[in-house]
Amino acid sequence: MFLACLPTAILDFAIPKWRDDPAVRIEDAYKWIHQATRGGEHAVPSEPSARDWLDNELKMLKPIKSAERIWEPLCKGGDVGRLNLRPFRDRRGEPEVLLQAFLTSAREYRSDRTNFSMAWHELGKRLRVKPAGMLTHDEWSRVDAKAKTKDYAAIHHSKSYEAANLPAYRVLTMREMLRIIPR
Repeated sequence: MFLACLPTAILDFAIPKWRDDPAVRIEDAYKWIHQATRGGEHAVPSEPSARDWLDNELKMLKPIKSAERIWEPLCKGGDVGRLNLRPFRDRRGEPEVLLQAFLTSAREYRSDRTNFSMAWHELGKRLRVKPAGMLTHDEWSRVDAKAKTKDYAAIHHSKSYEAANLPAYRVLTMREMLRIIPR
């Protein structure tokens, strides 16, 4: 089992990135924290649905304006990150290999609700003192109230982030990423 990133480490690593990206909204910070602490298990209702979702997404990928890194860690030295689909496809990555890495990652990563809650609420405390880019405490409170009613389930990226970054990725453990994309 892989351990989730620790709450303070997530925020110390991610806040400068969020501050530097004008498209990041509080929903995107929530999603980042959720993935860093809970992995990608929520996205795997079944292997056939995960396969269909990946196949369809790979067929529908839109080009992106700038260079996109293949791997985006979710915390410094963390065991989990986002493998971006466009560079994976452009390197002629095998969809079935990625699917199996995604499924293995979802099974092996230790989902940690406590670390999610600690990181999310620590972000709220930090934003009360000082906004970070487009992230404010008022926006944090809005998303927190809504997420609380859904037991802090996974959410979608913000419309701003979607439009600017066209996110298309799978959450993997670093071990699985290194297995399919050697460095």
